[in-house]
Amino acid sequence: MKVSVCIPTYNQSQYLALAVRSAFNQTVAPSEIIILDDCSTDNTAEILKELEKEIPVLKNFRQPKNVGISKNTDECLRKATGEFIVRLDSDDILAPSYIEKLSALLVRHPEAAYAHGAIQEIDEHGNFLRQRLLIRQSGFQKSEDALLASKKGYRVAANIIMFRRAALEAVNYNTGRPNSAEDFHLSAALAAAGFGNIYLDEILAFYRVWSDAGKVRQRRKMLEIDGVRKVFEEVLEPAYKKRGWNITQLYKERANFAGVLSDCLGSDVYTAQEKSELAEALNLLSSSKRAQMFAWAHMNGFGSILSSYSDLMTALKATFKKYRRGLRQSDIPNPI
Repeated sequence: MKVSVCIPTYNQSQYLALAVRSAFNQTVAPSEIIILDDCSTDNTAEILKELEKEIPVLKNFRQPKNVGISKNTDECLRKATGEFIVRLDSDDILAPSYIEKLSALLVRHPEAAYAHGAIQEIDEHGNFLRQRLLIRQSGFQKSEDALLASKKGYRVAANIIMFRRAALEAVNYNTGRPNSAEDFHLSAALAAAGFGNIYLDEILAFYRVWSDAGKVRQRRKMLEIDGVRKVFEEVLEPAYKKRGWNITQLYKERANFAGVLSDCLGSDVYTAQEKSELAEALNLLSSSKRAQMFAWAHMNGFGSILSSYSDLMTALKATFKKYRRGLRQSDIPNPI
């Protein structure tokens, strides 16, 4: 069994060595660690040159020009030769037993496209934040159950995932996927193609969360809205129709997504013209009365009420998940 670790990177030299070493220092060693640098302008090249002396399985590649995260990730994954492929961002960290535990599960369940676990969020300095846990027990999820679950969103704790290479090949990797929500699109496509997945309810990786300086994530909202719409129109609706399933529930979930994403209409980041364009995109996602009500509330200054309710529900859900799993931060060693 060969396992490849793929690390697409761009201008994250301060974290890159930590990510690479976490991939190398596993209880079951990877056969290769592939870095694809998207034409970084920092000292990434120098860091990689030093790491090559230390890590014999390291393979370094560099784009001739910046191609963006989606294409760079796609090309990085395609370079892998292992039966299983770990997709790891260059600012994230694997726990030492990540490969051992998840590869064993993929061997046990050949019909699974990928395996994933719970994660511990860390900030820019490596401090622990919240844990991301799914309301789901450890084990295999059949393809049809995964497809049904996909209508409510991307059902993984974070995009630190071990894929089966044959499954990625079956859906043509990331090619043709939107520039935002591409991970959601890929997981739904894998379920639609007949693959299940495996979840292990243990902290197996550390996912770095950044403060949104300059409200960069807000400014990407148009891409996010468009990406979610494409998940429904390009993957879920055709898959439901192929199986003879009722698609009425998909319209309800599209309305739910539109309601959540309409928070951008109350943001001062956007001009009136930009808000008008966002409103049009949200209407394409869902023109339901529910979606229109949420859009109106955000545009007319009532969004804080909706946000407060959403924050409360999120906090209650997080508390429930932590209580149900019995996980404690003190049990998890800090990898920094």
